[in-house]
Amino acid sequence: MEIIEQTDLKYPSKLLEIQNPPKQLYTEGNTELLNMPSIAIVGSRKATDYGRKYAGVFAKKLAKAGICILSGMAIGIDGTAHMYSMKEKGKTIAVLGSGLDDIYPKENYYLYQKILENEGCIITEYPPETKVNMANFPRRNRIISGLSMGVLVVEARKRSGSTITAHYALKQNKEVFCIPNRLGEKTGYSPNLLIKNGANLVTCPEDILEFYEEFKEENTKLSQEYQEIYDFIGDMPISANELAKLTNKTIAEVTEGLCMLELDELITNVPGNKYVRNKK
Repeated sequence: MEIIEQTDLKYPSKLLEIQNPPKQLYTEGNTELLNMPSIAIVGSRKATDYGRKYAGVFAKKLAKAGICILSGMAIGIDGTAHMYSMKEKGKTIAVLGSGLDDIYPKENYYLYQKILENEGCIITEYPPETKVNMANFPRRNRIISGLSMGVLVVEARKRSGSTITAHYALKQNKEVFCIPNRLGEKTGYSPNLLIKNGANLVTCPEDILEFYEEFKEENTKLSQEYQEIYDFIGDMPISANELAKLTNKTIAEVTEGLCMLELDELITNVPGNKYVRNKK
């Protein structure tokens, strides 16, 4: 464990710009990440399949572009964002609302270890012996938004920690991005309301990358693993099973690639659950 005082040179400069910055940070792992360009991805603990899918898509693509992914290491959207950011050898920071001796939730202790194994960083403003107190979690969210360039809200209920994080971000003059959701979906309430009130509606990771000049070029590069799938897609509809055989990839790998290519508007899903290449 390393303690970083507010007066230390290693203290994140972004946190000095927020209201009530933590006096010290208790850290484990790669503290150099604390001054790296970061996007926070937050959302519901009771995430839907839709939420988990797009939290993963966004985290993986942003991490591949060189952006560190921040979240709160909760189950649901947070955990998904951390895990998928590491799939592209990207880096991630988890901000805890308890001490380092009392990891919460217990079922994410594996994730805590995984983050450290992959040269990520775990931080908290609370001393190691501090037990879990739910009252500390809303206050913790100012650090999540404070360390980031912007906050992506994937899913969030009417009254939620993710909504609090978004409001902190707005107070800190950070961009807030939201993935839209179906009307009537409880976990879609806050993203839709934030969009209605002026937050940025995003439907693909490139929408976020466009906000930050230094990452725009990454936007145009199609990764090799997706290129292999894309090369076999033409004017004649083709299925995921056929693509798996042609590329020697698993169905899971092909499905993920198809999702990314579809988000990039390079292909279209046509009747019969097959895919065709979009005309340029």
